[in-house]
Amino acid sequence: MLRLSRRTGDSRRYQPHRHHHSPTTRGGEESQISTLKMRIREVARTGSKTDLLALRNSDLYQECYEWGRRQAVAASQMVGGSQLSSARNAAAIHTICYALDAYAGFVERYTPAPAANMPHKQLSHSQLEQAFLSQISPAHRNNLINQFHATFHANNDERQAALLSALDPQLRAKLSASGVIRSGNTAKLPQLAGTDVKQPGINEAELLALLDYLSSATGTFNVVNGAAMALSYYGETSLQSCIHVFSMALSSGIHKLCEHPWFGRPDIVVYKGIRLSTLDEPFRIAMLNEAYQRKGLVSFPSVLSASCDPNNSYARTKLSEGYSIECMITMRRGFYADPFHDTQTMGEHEILGPAGQRFRVVDKDMIEIGNPEFGSRVEIERYKMDPVN
Repeated sequence: MLRLSRRTGDSRRYQPHRHHHSPTTRGGEESQISTLKMRIREVARTGSKTDLLALRNSDLYQECYEWGRRQAVAASQMVGGSQLSSARNAAAIHTICYALDAYAGFVERYTPAPAANMPHKQLSHSQLEQAFLSQISPAHRNNLINQFHATFHANNDERQAALLSALDPQLRAKLSASGVIRSGNTAKLPQLAGTDVKQPGINEAELLALLDYLSSATGTFNVVNGAAMALSYYGETSLQSCIHVFSMALSSGIHKLCEHPWFGRPDIVVYKGIRLSTLDEPFRIAMLNEAYQRKGLVSFPSVLSASCDPNNSYARTKLSEGYSIECMITMRRGFYADPFHDTQTMGEHEILGPAGQRFRVVDKDMIEIGNPEFGSRVEIERYKMDPVN
């Protein structure tokens, strides 16, 4: 989820279980990684769910993943450049497989349209909305609208007014007419927020993309983050290309809400738990420590999400799931996403920020946190990051 900008940097999320084997020679194995990337490109072009699932369950996928495990073990047994090379290889496999896993779920809800098949000109807001709505399945759209109905009514009057003010007038009228929202609170916003709302509201595509990214049930955030990391760190373009309409709608909605007088949070301090797996842990730790030692830069190619409440950092609430490092980040731009959350996760006080933000690692310390599962206290590492743009 983060990368040291000054080298080949990287760092990842997810994937549990791992074990070992002895290190193997490079040539043939690395050729299989290239073959896997080539097969991803082929399957992405066809958009076939059957072919995609077959690739996910193929011997090639498993062989590449096993090679990544062996590289991670090799990294734990070496020192110097060879250690870093093996750690980087393991992290690469983790990222590409993680993105492919998430994409297999995405195509159950959306019909992918690779960017190569889309018009090369920049899409207007209305064109982007139409492209998005043509890709989302009707059933998934209805599920998200039903989710927003529950979300809206779970918020108090002030947050409902803020939500209404953030919607495009046409969308607000559409949702009001269908009974999803009640629109009587809109006039209250200038008094509640202390200022008028002047920027354009989010349209239906932007709302649905935000709801889907924030949903605790769909896991769509995994493919958005995974595809962005695979592209930025390893040049894997296909998956990002296939979700580019979704990513554009999400990005557009985030930028609008960052400028909203109620939702926008400039220069806000957030707390982000970082999840480590056996495959990506050696490389991620190495890159964070090098960034700290050299006061180097870390970049987030994907949407940046974290909590503005330190007690809701995943390093504190999901320690047992592998979130064993915390980043304390000052974000230049972000928006308060909690009112858009589904009712299961509302209260995490999540901040969403645009993709591509960069930070300088300015400090590192050990902090003691409570472990609610075991009723004890443990120490974890925390890296402090300040914005550079």
